[in-house]
Amino acid sequence: MNKNSLIAFILIMLVVMFFTSPQYNKFFNEVTGRKPVPTEKGKSIPKKEEPKSQAQIDTTEKITPSEEKEDSVPKDTVIEEKKQEVKEDTIWVETENMIAGISERGGNIISIKMKEYLYTEGERKGENVDLIPQNSEGGAQISIAGESLKDKIFKYSGESEKKIEIEKDNKKDLVFEHTMKNGDVIKKIFSFEGEGYQIGMRVSGTQLGGERIGISWLSGIEESETSGSQPEQRIVHYSDGSSVQHLSMKKPEKEEITGNYKWIGVTSKYFFINIVSDSIRDADLTIKGFETETKGKSGKTLKSINYEISFTCTADENTESYWFYTGPKQLEGLKSYNLKFEKSLFPVIGWTRWFFYADKWFPWLAEFTLWLLLVLYNLVKDFGVAIILITLLSRVVTYPMTQSSTKSMSRMKDIQPKVDAIRKRYKNNPRKMNEEIMAIYRQEGINPLNPGCLPLFLQMPIFIALFVVLRKAIELRGAGTWVIPWVNDLSRPESLISLTSIFPQGIPLYGTSIALLPIIMAVLTYFQNKMTIKDPNQKAMIYFMPVFMLVLFNNFPAGLVLYWTASSALGLLQQYYIEKKNKKSVAEATAKKK
Repeated sequence: MNKNSLIAFILIMLVVMFFTSPQYNKFFNEVTGRKPVPTEKGKSIPKKEEPKSQAQIDTTEKITPSEEKEDSVPKDTVIEEKKQEVKEDTIWVETENMIAGISERGGNIISIKMKEYLYTEGERKGENVDLIPQNSEGGAQISIAGESLKDKIFKYSGESEKKIEIEKDNKKDLVFEHTMKNGDVIKKIFSFEGEGYQIGMRVSGTQLGGERIGISWLSGIEESETSGSQPEQRIVHYSDGSSVQHLSMKKPEKEEITGNYKWIGVTSKYFFINIVSDSIRDADLTIKGFETETKGKSGKTLKSINYEISFTCTADENTESYWFYTGPKQLEGLKSYNLKFEKSLFPVIGWTRWFFYADKWFPWLAEFTLWLLLVLYNLVKDFGVAIILITLLSRVVTYPMTQSSTKSMSRMKDIQPKVDAIRKRYKNNPRKMNEEIMAIYRQEGINPLNPGCLPLFLQMPIFIALFVVLRKAIELRGAGTWVIPWVNDLSRPESLISLTSIFPQGIPLYGTSIALLPIIMAVLTYFQNKMTIKDPNQKAMIYFMPVFMLVLFNNFPAGLVLYWTASSALGLLQQYYIEKKNKKSVAEATAKKK
């Protein structure tokens, strides 16, 4: 690695280090991002009502009319309402993949637990991940002609059982009914299948045609991962059927969008909830950001923005059909719907999308990297081995240029004493010095313009794509490997020895734990630099680069460090092979001259 390559590499690593630092995350969330949309004059974002706890929802309640201004209400109406003492229940539905709770208050979905995914930290460690935040209003709220029915009682008209199990290949409809003041009976009919993450919902009535029907998800989405120093950024996505737009907010605000749309959804790090219309509709989309607080791994309170979303359009008939996807962001699963759900996996938002038009090519590159990783995993059944195979493939692709560059650097290292002698002899005559050095290069058949850093630049897109994939792909959540058996989650930084007992806040830049793989990689980097750097002016790099790499990679996902460590090992072997081959060639040439 020559001086230019080292400088290029250091600059790239500094950029990566900055964009993955807590300081940048704070900067991005609090300072940059999309420009705030001003709220309408005279209007303010309504404060979220204090939601009921799960215990309150499950407890039988009596609904009684308000005593305020009772005198202004006709007596016969008050008497009639007092007769309506209603018991509010929650109906639970269990399928192969999830457990959903539907409250008779509003007919709202108040819980969606993922049977295949557990919390891995915090007070709820070991429990099923629930996509709906605790003590929230839930989702699947409806409004008719501007009137919200989220707090109305929708009586379940099914069997007396409150726990329903649906086996694989079976289907079940659950009907909830509410009688409006005009006598119209509004029905919310939820459809569940025995497997999958799709929940259907039909809204029907005798007078719905021509009315504005709104479908909302007011709770936002729960964030299942809280180990980072900064909370994961939730993102809103919406689609017209052919393209997908992405939106994030840095503070609570409201945005209204009008046009022809098919769906709108919100994602956490690993999960996705969206509202899907039965067809592309002329709709009003409403996105309202609100602040939430969660406790991080260290007990520190983390603030983030969650989103209420709604999809409003005019009913063509007396029955309107929608459905919700409420599940993990799995590449193949999302692609199977053919609605471009997979575009929610690796969105490029904010000012970063203008970086070489990154929003056009980077999502594709990240999707391809994940697809390739999954293909290799299906062959070898181990993500660690799959990552090593990707390393081999990237080395094979860049081999011709790497080989040429390595040979050139090796030859330049051999003639370095001659070059140093010329520089010393003609130090006061730069023109003559350059002429003599170029003559040496021609004599030895060396191209000084050989791009030594080009192979590194070719690997960087793969490196960055892997960095994002390993952090965002739920397929790697909790995935271990026999290659490094002490690591049980390749999507997180390796932690061999914790430092929190000595340094509660961790060592600045280095982190809160000691990892072994970065140490191995630093050692490999040292020996590789030792073989390639012979210029006395660059010898400091021999010692600086390993330390720099050790600090930088200590907080990277273990899978990414495995990739770079394997790449460093292959590079060292390649360098050793070329060095040996060059020495043999020089020896043979010398023997022939004699």
